[in-house]
Amino acid sequence: MMPQRAACSSLRRIAILFAILALTWAAGDGHACQVDARPVPPLVMAAGAAALKEGRPVRILAIGSSSTAGVGASRPEANYPSQLAHRLVEAWGEGSVEIVNAGVSGESAPGTLRRLEAFLAAPPAPDLVLWQVGTNDVIFGGDPARLSQLVGRGLDAIAAAGAAALVIDQQYFPAILDLDRYEAFVAAVGAAASERGVALLPRYVMMKQWAAQDPAAFRATLSWDRFHLNDAGYACLAEIIAAAVIDAVRPPPVRPAPAKR
Repeated sequence: MMPQRAACSSLRRIAILFAILALTWAAGDGHACQVDARPVPPLVMAAGAAALKEGRPVRILAIGSSSTAGVGASRPEANYPSQLAHRLVEAWGEGSVEIVNAGVSGESAPGTLRRLEAFLAAPPAPDLVLWQVGTNDVIFGGDPARLSQLVGRGLDAIAAAGAAALVIDQQYFPAILDLDRYEAFVAAVGAAASERGVALLPRYVMMKQWAAQDPAAFRATLSWDRFHLNDAGYACLAEIIAAAVIDAVRPPPVRPAPAKR
């Protein structure tokens, strides 16, 4: 098992890095979250940019557990992959994106990894994999070191398939009983992504900061069970991811040629 001190040290380093995002959640402004929140490091999607240039849809696989399936949403169209698709179509036009929602409620990393490898083995490969992972591994008595290995194996498979990856780590919720243990699992996911330079959306740190800074606004994004997100919470997640994906496929600005002397 990952030593507790090393896990907490890793988590502190991740938290410092994520503070760069300056997630200052505004109270009472009617917005679930700010659009300038970004994964670290920034998402890179060469295949997605090529798809838009070629006129084919950007293929996105959203895989994970209940946060991906949309437990807590009022209807299927309110889960985060569906709201993400809506935002990307608004940005790129009809027929520009295909999102497969492969969320299975209650699943932990071993089961998701098996399904992920099966998806990657069946062409066409996705241009981007959104992998929400880790919460159930804590709840069901997993091991942080094992979780880090599984996430690393999945990220290696995604890279081998030529797809980009965005890892979405564990959610924060008020009823966490053993915070140190939970954060060791958060650190394990972050370490697997960081070792490979893969973009990580720090969902845990974002939600925890929000709960501390504006408890009422944070509670307004949770469903009745105070664990899963509701429509507003999934809108926040979709908003952040959409901004990152759009930036990732936007061509770099053309710099003017230097003037001849």
